[in-house]
Order: sequence, then C-alpha cells, then structure tokens
Amino acid sequence: MSSATAERPKAAQRIHSAAKDLFHRQGIRATGIEEVCRVAEATKMSLYRTYPSKDALVAAILDEDAAAYDAWFAEATAAAATPAEKLRAVISAVADKLDRPDYCGCPLLLAQAEFRDPGHPTFRLVATHKAHIRDQLAGLAREAGAADPVLLGDMLAMLIDGAWCSLPYMGGPQAAAVLRQSAAAVLEQDRRRLEGPEA
Repeated sequence: MSSATAERPKAAQRIHSAAKDLFHRQGIRATGIEEVCRVAEATKMSLYRTYPSKDALVAAILDEDAAAYDAWFAEATAAAATPAEKLRAVISAVADKLDRPDYCGCPLLLAQAEFRDPGHPTFRLVATHKAHIRDQLAGLAREAGAADPVLLGDMLAMLIDGAWCSLPYMGGPQAAAVLRQSAAAVLEQDRRRLEGPEA
C-alpha cells in the first residue's frame, strides 16, 4: 500500500466532510446522496454502512455543529473577566464570523429553514440547541446582574440570529456592524435600568 493511499481519509470521513460542505453551501434538500458520494469518491454502500439514512447523516453533521458551537462559545468567552464582558465577547465573536467573506451563516438555522415541521427530527434538534444558547446567554445575563436576565438573553439571541439571517441581503460587514451597535445599545439600556435613575 502506498503512503498516499494509507494517508487518505476513510470513506466515512470523506462522506461526512463532503456532506457537511455541500449541505452548508447548497442546502440539505438540494443535495442528493448521489452527489455526496460522487464528491466524497465513495459508494452508496459505504455511506449506508455508516449512516442508515440521509436523515441520520444530517443529524450527525448537525450534532457536530452544535458541539462545535459549545467549544467556540467557551473559547470566545475564556479571556473575559466578568459575565458582562463575556456577553460582549460573544457578540464580538459572532460579528467577527459575519465579517468573513466565506461565511454562509449559522448551519443550524439554515437547516431548520428547510425543515419547518416542528415534529421533524432536524427541527427538534435545532430547537433544542437554540434553547441551549438562550440558556447560556440568560445565565451570563443573570450572573451580570441584569434586571431581567431571561429577556436580555432572548434579546441578544434574537439579535445574533437576526444578524445571521440578514447576511443574504445586508452582507457580512453591515450585518456585523448592526449587530455590534444593536447589542451595545441593548446592554447599555439594561445597565442603566439596573443602576436606576441618577439621584
């Protein structure tokens, strides 16, 4: 066996990688199993040996995306000294993503837009992850002493998801700028509400 063959990723890895890229760029419904196999240079038998269905392949990729988000969230907030700074760090990190010219948006939101039935496994998976994000933001808002931490967390979550959804018509740099300014205004408003009127 040549070293090139030995170093080549296994079929399951190639399938996963090809599907993730195609689903994100083209959409899940627009991408057929045949195309995934062609790009991955793998057979359908190889695909179905690892993933019993296309839905199972989609779920595996979205689970990975959700786990990657948790790692990204931890990294984005690691250097911040206080909960309030952590909230600002999350907004800044999302805005940095939006500024990248190759960024297509949140893969979980893109997937949920294709599967609107609340009973569909993909819809439920994304809803569960988004609820987790809301909880993370509300938790930081609570630690920061927000007047209404759940409301503040939801406002920031909505601004983040709104920024991602605005990419196609607003463009990354403008979406990033609007997110930064909107979040700063919301956080400042909450700070003033917490401190109360000046004596």
